[in-house]
Amino acid sequence: MYTWRVTQVSTIEASQEAQALRRTLAGAFTERPLLMVVPGSGLVARCAVESGADALMVLNAGTYRTQGTGSLASFLPFGNANAQTEALLQRHVLPRAAGLPVVAGVLASDPSEPLESRLRRLKKMGVAGVVNWPAVGFIDGQFRQALEAEGLGAASEAEMLSMAKELGLVAFGFALGTTEVEHFMRADVDALILDIGLTRASGDVRTKHDELHQAIARLNQLSEAAVSRPNCVKLAFGGPIVTPEDLNEVLRHSSIQGFAGGSVFERLPVRDIVNATLRRFKGMAMRHRSDAPGAFGGIIGGSPAMLRVFDVVQRVAAQDVTVCIEGESGTGKELVAGLLHRLSPRANHPFVTLNCGAIPDTLLESELFGHERGAFTGAERQRPGKFELAHGGTLFLDEIADLSTRGQVALLRVLQQREVTRVGGELTVPVDVRILTASNRPLSSLVEAGEFRSDLFYRLCAINIQLPRLSERPEDMPLLVEAILSDLRGRLNRDITGLSADFERKLMQHDWPGNVRELEQVIHRCAILEDGSTLAGWSFEPWSEDRTKSATRHLSPSHNHQRAVTAVQKARGNKSQAAKDLQVTRRTLYRWLREAENSSRDR
Repeated sequence: MYTWRVTQVSTIEASQEAQALRRTLAGAFTERPLLMVVPGSGLVARCAVESGADALMVLNAGTYRTQGTGSLASFLPFGNANAQTEALLQRHVLPRAAGLPVVAGVLASDPSEPLESRLRRLKKMGVAGVVNWPAVGFIDGQFRQALEAEGLGAASEAEMLSMAKELGLVAFGFALGTTEVEHFMRADVDALILDIGLTRASGDVRTKHDELHQAIARLNQLSEAAVSRPNCVKLAFGGPIVTPEDLNEVLRHSSIQGFAGGSVFERLPVRDIVNATLRRFKGMAMRHRSDAPGAFGGIIGGSPAMLRVFDVVQRVAAQDVTVCIEGESGTGKELVAGLLHRLSPRANHPFVTLNCGAIPDTLLESELFGHERGAFTGAERQRPGKFELAHGGTLFLDEIADLSTRGQVALLRVLQQREVTRVGGELTVPVDVRILTASNRPLSSLVEAGEFRSDLFYRLCAINIQLPRLSERPEDMPLLVEAILSDLRGRLNRDITGLSADFERKLMQHDWPGNVRELEQVIHRCAILEDGSTLAGWSFEPWSEDRTKSATRHLSPSHNHQRAVTAVQKARGNKSQAAKDLQVTRRTLYRWLREAENSSRDR
């Protein structure tokens, strides 16, 4: 514990603002993830209040963002950082905070005023907490060594935060590395802001996916350094988190309790767009409420069928064995895979996914094993494959039944040898990866039909988890509907109280070929098309399997075969997209394709 004592009084009572902020931090463990906004203007602060943000963090970096420059300008000698932060607080943020807790950045090494005097003034202004900013963790090399030698490094920041706690303020440690985390743990900070890089948006889907999981691995590494303080709230900051979907991915696969963002909100040009974005972030966070009824690790279900699934997951998660998750589209196979990872000893390592049905056969080895620069046309840089990215963690292979014969051979080889060689390379790279797979078709039947290698099947299916169709667990419908409505309330900023009795009856009559994903789309569509607090579902008409067959009876089998082949060609081999374009389930698409192939052989 750091012992930089304040003068006169050893411990000062926390203000009402600090007490409110501590309650907010506690809620990040018991209610839902915390969302903190870093505004550089009164407009963004006001939008944050209106959109339901949990707290504001004021840094002098926000001043530079609103001027059209980057946050790193706050490290350059353009003025006194503490004076800039206080000006932003007094002129723009505090007048518009409307009771929302405010955290202020403080540069611990500022010689212009005694630190205790500055902290007391911030508390008197109504600031609830402080964070070390500009953080010395951004500096490295000889300059950093010189700062540490002069007593102006991470230890001085930790001492400042310890002093702030004695004055009754809430202490946030802004950390970029494990060294800073360890200092802040000794200072007994209330929360950690874990920086994962400058806010950046990637236009390439695969690059973005890799960046997200590298960020997740970084967050888990920093979180592991804080394991001695399980009650310390951890928030991600910056990096590739630029959409609500990014936040959802990070929350699913890391042990953080929230997110703090500046540029991701402030760069948006108009107030309405800022409001909409923050509401979507909050709506996504609502999916991770720890007190949601009938939820197990974020998966909704209390029916006997789902309880059996949860039991198998709990038994299998800690065992380092391969697991194949089977079920129709929309039953939650990827959710179960993510839960298996989070409950496993590999939880603090990457969780990497690959949709085997979406990757052309010519690029599959590059995706799995990576490639060297110049290995083929377009390979402008060295790129690690999914196995390398997942090293120490879990690799989830979705739609494994769509893996080509060539891909099956390549996958079997790496499972046997536990090493990969990048395309165009010569050196082998050892990999330690747990494999999880998912399929919407039973792999055992594919083995019997000669469409899937039996030796690969036995390596991938040590344990099989079968997910039930939504129509097989009607008891879960009320729980699922309430979870979807809770999400929509935040995303659409509407007070939707529930569904009409007639709408509920129609939901129970439907066969749900698209399962939970289809249920989400139906309710979302009705929420957009209808007014009022109770959804009537007038735009939804239930379909049974018999009616679906009747509706397609006028189409000849050969016509369906040709439609299936054409759709797959149009989707460039992506069968999931082809089924979506045809508005049929993937099971129906596969049946049509098999019938088309058999018909061609007969001719």
